[in-house]
Amino acid sequence: MNRIVATALRQPLLVLLMTAILIGVGVWSLQRLPVDAYPDLSPPMVEVITQWPGHAAEEVERLITVPVEIGLNGIPKTAYSRSISLYGLSDVTLTFADGTDNYFARQQVYNSLQGLSLPTGVTPSVSPMSSPSGLIYRYVLQSPDRSPMELKTFEDWVIEPAFKAVPGVADDSGFGGGTMQYQVLFDPAKLAGAGLSIQQAETALGANNSNAGGGFYTQGGQFYYVRGLGRINTLEDIGNVVLAVHNGVPTLLKDIGHAQIGIAPRLGEFGFEKQDDAVEGVILLRTGEKTQDVLKGVEAKARELNSQVLPKDVKIVPFYDRTDLVTLTTHIVAGNLLRGMLLVIVVLIFFLYDIRAGLIVAVTIPLALLFAFTCLNIQKASANLLSIGAIDFGILVDASVVMVENIFRQIALREGTRANVGEIIRDAASEVDRPLFYAVLVIVVSFLPIYVLSGPSGTLFRPMADTMIFALVGSLFATLILLPVLCAWFMRNGVRERRNPGFEWVKARYIRGLDFCLEHRWGVTIACGIVFAASLLLVPLIGAEFMPQLDEGALWVRATMPSTISYDESAKLTPKVRDILRSFPEVTTVASELGRPDDGTDSTGFFNVEFYVGLKPYGQWNGAYHTKPQLIAAINKKLEAFPGVIFNYTQPAEDAVDEAETGLKSALAVKVFGGDLGTLEQKGRAVKAILEHVRGIKDVTLVHELGQPSLVVKIDRAKIARYGLNADDINGLITTAVGGDVATQVVQQEKQFDLVVRLDHQFRDNPQEIGNILVATPGGQQLPLKEFADISVQDGASFIYRENNSRYIGVQFSVEGRDLAGAVQDAINQVNGHVALPSGYRMDWGGDYTEYTASRDQLKVILPLTVFLIFMLLFALYGNFKFPFITIAGVVLSAPVGGILALWLTHTPFSVSSGVGFLALIGVSVQTAVVYISYVNELRRDGIPLDEAIREGAILRLRPITMTALVAAFGLLPAALATGVGTDSQRPFALVIVSGLFTRLLISVFLMPALYALAARPDDRLQV
Repeated sequence: MNRIVATALRQPLLVLLMTAILIGVGVWSLQRLPVDAYPDLSPPMVEVITQWPGHAAEEVERLITVPVEIGLNGIPKTAYSRSISLYGLSDVTLTFADGTDNYFARQQVYNSLQGLSLPTGVTPSVSPMSSPSGLIYRYVLQSPDRSPMELKTFEDWVIEPAFKAVPGVADDSGFGGGTMQYQVLFDPAKLAGAGLSIQQAETALGANNSNAGGGFYTQGGQFYYVRGLGRINTLEDIGNVVLAVHNGVPTLLKDIGHAQIGIAPRLGEFGFEKQDDAVEGVILLRTGEKTQDVLKGVEAKARELNSQVLPKDVKIVPFYDRTDLVTLTTHIVAGNLLRGMLLVIVVLIFFLYDIRAGLIVAVTIPLALLFAFTCLNIQKASANLLSIGAIDFGILVDASVVMVENIFRQIALREGTRANVGEIIRDAASEVDRPLFYAVLVIVVSFLPIYVLSGPSGTLFRPMADTMIFALVGSLFATLILLPVLCAWFMRNGVRERRNPGFEWVKARYIRGLDFCLEHRWGVTIACGIVFAASLLLVPLIGAEFMPQLDEGALWVRATMPSTISYDESAKLTPKVRDILRSFPEVTTVASELGRPDDGTDSTGFFNVEFYVGLKPYGQWNGAYHTKPQLIAAINKKLEAFPGVIFNYTQPAEDAVDEAETGLKSALAVKVFGGDLGTLEQKGRAVKAILEHVRGIKDVTLVHELGQPSLVVKIDRAKIARYGLNADDINGLITTAVGGDVATQVVQQEKQFDLVVRLDHQFRDNPQEIGNILVATPGGQQLPLKEFADISVQDGASFIYRENNSRYIGVQFSVEGRDLAGAVQDAINQVNGHVALPSGYRMDWGGDYTEYTASRDQLKVILPLTVFLIFMLLFALYGNFKFPFITIAGVVLSAPVGGILALWLTHTPFSVSSGVGFLALIGVSVQTAVVYISYVNELRRDGIPLDEAIREGAILRLRPITMTALVAAFGLLPAALATGVGTDSQRPFALVIVSGLFTRLLISVFLMPALYALAARPDDRLQV
């Protein structure tokens, strides 16, 4: 290491040139570095959506979902598969192992879908390549006088194609407004009078809507295309279609029915503020793209559409833009970083009592960050709230503190001598460069186990580990190369170590305590062991969870109504809830999504209404509520006016991630697996009844699968045989006359609209009218449908959930007022004790609890592994097992005490965030021990007696040890105390480090000399 310092001192201009290059490249990299609010925590997923309009959940499961699942079985790297079958829709989702290439996964799914045997006309589609948290932009179409259907047509045919063309956009999904159709509605009596069946009318429409190509001919030296134009363009064209000819007289469609423009049967509705039926667009980020880059393109396209493409009275109005969240979190993080940097500089100047030395050390901070930004840019990574916000400037300058403090002290000691400043700096650096290299390496090693974490925890913390490791390497380069040159320049005229009254006062009392501890070294060690053991007694009282909530500055409210509620009834209730939410002054925007969009991308029903609730920045909350939990409690109290409706509260991106994690509309759920839906429903109710009485378990909801009333038309095969009919004749009539069937498409320029044939509304709106629908027989008779089938109302399935080819029923719940691990474990014990499952049935507790148990098991391996790696590094430094052992013992007995105590006092459950904080704390704490032990070894090598070296080393290294601990603690103190959007995920991490470093400092300055005195012997092998 000393050769590096010596070379730098001989080539100062080269060092300054390299520094200038680093600054230039670093600033350029920072400008290009994309910043996201949060990393994408979801594993690779591929969703297969298959729509089969008009068919019940049981039929969808049997004829679509199960064949698709079977076809997708065995795809490499599949972690698990889930599916939902409901009215008219099958949704099968494959989740792949972490690290699987998304394009590989999608290609495997495409290949497996080829050759599936599905009902005629049914084609599965693969959803766009976007993660659950990929929603980056929401907008509403506004117009003073256009209908929702007109706005939806603009959305489908003008706006969606434009946004999909923006690089990085996976999809633009429209919601609300109603999809425009051309509809032909018949009177069954007139159809019968014309001797036609509705299927024959549908066939005639299809045969009257086409163009033809007749090749070409040549005339006068030119060639001419021959085209036959027969496509339908207007309602009048439809009315003039000939359906049949009797005795030379044509029967036109307008004679027995009428054509109109309408909307497809509503599967959902979007509401915005006071508008009950509005049109929304949701833009999804393609997986792997940079949020900020894509949003710039989206915002530019929105401006272009508003100014140049859309009519002047139609405007795209955004109400959710991920840029706002990124800007807000970046502002909060920048404030925390600035405050941390200022605290670090103040501590440095206070202890060194020299502005030059303090500023020289502070130079390390921007250079280390610029080096990290350069490395992140090289690997094409992006920064996020946690990776930048968790940077501890104090840790970055720890090595610099020791280096500059030792140089400063040595120059001051040799003030007045003829010694060359460069030689003094080289000698001073040689005393600390090797231990500093190993100390920084230890901190780096403490972050390496983070790369072993899998799942969301690994995805969340790996960018932070990248950033910290790069910054630490940059700080080490600055410490060994640049700082000695700066010291040689700014301290070339010598320095004088001025008296620091505050530190002298502390030092005098420390010496008295040190002497006492060295006299009672066993007593001090035992006392520290007792304090550590006492702190461990607090661990069961702390509780545990997977991760603290990532605050997004908005609410996502879900209303769960009775599972069989109709669209009309749900649409009546939704505006009332929206009005209540809008009544709170802290709320800026309220939008509602009832049911599902027409493209089937959200597999739910009319019973499910989700509300986006935009909030003002917390600093602008001047009313009765000052925190989000207080606001939620007040909202929930008002919403109690809707009995039978269950309300849950989460956040926009969090809700999507939770649903992807559990397959249900909740972050926590217990699933009962088995084959019979009735048995599953029974056991689900039993589980729900138990959970409702477990302390801390709230919002318990059974995902009802049965109870959907259906009008069943059961064909009597003997009767249809007597009239020469087939079952397909009857089923085709039901499909077309009642449900409506697409006969053809009406093409208008680039737009295409379905032309749907069905009976007029009054002839199909109740069982009696449906039973009276006339069936045309081969013999020319027209008989009512009830003559060929038994018609009755029966209960069937609303939804059928499956996972890994097995049916299940879910019980959703949340945890409030108690730690997640304790509440769920209590629930597991009670459910297992009271709910017996039949043979072939099983139970699984999923969601955040599964992630918690997985991360807990990983940390059980990672923490000992970290200690082992650090121990081996220390062995390489010292060449024996003795000093590494007392180093680890000193860290274990002092550092965790503060972290545990802080978690207990602040009621912060143990999580992956705090666990990673303990990893970093161990690495940082080892550094102060290395500084002390290496210096004592140096003194002993210089011939100073053992006891004197132990005492003198502790006294002389008190200042650098105190400085390194305090700057590391104060560097993260703002993050540990911060509140607001984006601070929750980093607060436990910072809290553990800050508190642990304080107890580490208070205990280790007495414990390490005692441990060294207990372990050291005169014949020790001494390496520094």
